[in-house]
Amino acid sequence: MVENEVLPDDPEVDADAEEGDRRRVGPKRSEASTNAVLVAAYTELTEHGWRSFSVDRVAKNAKASKQTIYRWWKSAACLAVDAVLGTLSEKPVAQASTVDVRDRIAALIEPLLVAVRTGDGAHAWRGALLAAADDGEAGEIFRAWFGEHVKIPLRHILAEQALKGAVRRDWDIDLATELLFGPIWHRLIAMRGPVPEVYTRRLVDSLLKAIAPG
Repeated sequence: MVENEVLPDDPEVDADAEEGDRRRVGPKRSEASTNAVLVAAYTELTEHGWRSFSVDRVAKNAKASKQTIYRWWKSAACLAVDAVLGTLSEKPVAQASTVDVRDRIAALIEPLLVAVRTGDGAHAWRGALLAAADDGEAGEIFRAWFGEHVKIPLRHILAEQALKGAVRRDWDIDLATELLFGPIWHRLIAMRGPVPEVYTRRLVDSLLKAIAPG
């Protein structure tokens, strides 16, 4: 049984905190304590999955109180999503337009695929995606990350390619992201199978072929 209750707002919450900061709902927290909770949550996902995710175990392993965790995260699902996103590198630096378009698109998806292939990453990501689907706030966290790190950069790349005539002018960004990531989600969640290293190039080639000029 997933512990997904939300505790009342902490009175120390700063009313002037940035509206876009959906993850923090309580007072400022130390980096060391935050990392300990995120590592414990990631381990919890790899060992028990989302459906059996326990905030009690996370708190025990992180040496933090359950109440503190719920001050810092709005729900167990938000914590689960943050735990996997925290394993990824920062937003990739935009590559020059002279770099091959396949390499530029591959650079957007490869960090996630590396995370999925590393250790028990597939189990952790499977759990986090289910958490994002179950919980509205957690879903917003994931979509915000996806938009900033994948969707917006991909839109810029494809718009540039359309101006060059390398892809159709009527390409659709939602379809483009689905062509890139749909197979990954299918393998992780439906088939529970591995994501091979050659997958990155295959996905990029499939996308460019689908939106190539007719």
